[in-house]
Amino acid sequence: MTSTTTASGLRIGYSFWGFLGSGVTDTPDGGRSHRRTLMDGLIAAGHQVVFLQANRDLTEAGTDLRETYTWADGLPDIDVLVLEWRWPIPGRNTTPCGQPGHTCDLHRQRELLDHYAEQGLPTILWDKDQRLPADDHLRRHPSITVAEPALHPSPGAHSLLFPIADEVLDSFDPRAVTAAPGSGRWCTSATNTIATPRSTPISPRPPRGMPTASPGSGPIPTGGRTCGSPAEFRSALSRTFTVTRSRPCCCPNGMRVAGI
Repeated sequence: MTSTTTASGLRIGYSFWGFLGSGVTDTPDGGRSHRRTLMDGLIAAGHQVVFLQANRDLTEAGTDLRETYTWADGLPDIDVLVLEWRWPIPGRNTTPCGQPGHTCDLHRQRELLDHYAEQGLPTILWDKDQRLPADDHLRRHPSITVAEPALHPSPGAHSLLFPIADEVLDSFDPRAVTAAPGSGRWCTSATNTIATPRSTPISPRPPRGMPTASPGSGPIPTGGRTCGSPAEFRSALSRTFTVTRSRPCCCPNGMRVAGI
């Protein structure tokens, strides 16, 4: 497999079953709160990102982002594979292709694993929903690094939290938000602001993507900010990326990814 590493960065194949934009109403895709932050940060750092699952923003939500991002339905040359892990969902992705209600996310993931990971390409398996069984052989695969969005990940896995952009943290004014109409009712917007007031009544909750410490675990070590960061890649991607942080709570614009 041809290496595509250049002086400006890596070519990263990224597999996710969800949306970069607002998406559709009937979806559990929580990745919309942070996925675009991560992608924009990697691109700004000089890396090429190619998406390897279906372009659901276009086909389901009618949002055309092809002038900003790249999708590929084949098997392009890449330097590293990142998988937002998909698991079997009976009646949906376990059925034959073409059957009503079928989604091909699991089949495509298997194709990517067979073509890239099984041939030795460094692969990051981001088990965002923690669905990978503890005894799954992929946890011991020499080409695969398992990561979880957890402060205390499973044995052998690495902590990789959800990112929030530095500029969003810097500009966020909780007093202004709580004083606004509809304060106390939070949502995460498609443009990745931490939280914005909305008029539609929903149950108050903290903004998505902001982890909280488990009881007795003490403060989160992020320089006083409770946020995840692509800087967490430095442990999860130790065999693939070299990452440095320029700020106590570094997000994509503060990371550097070096060649393999």
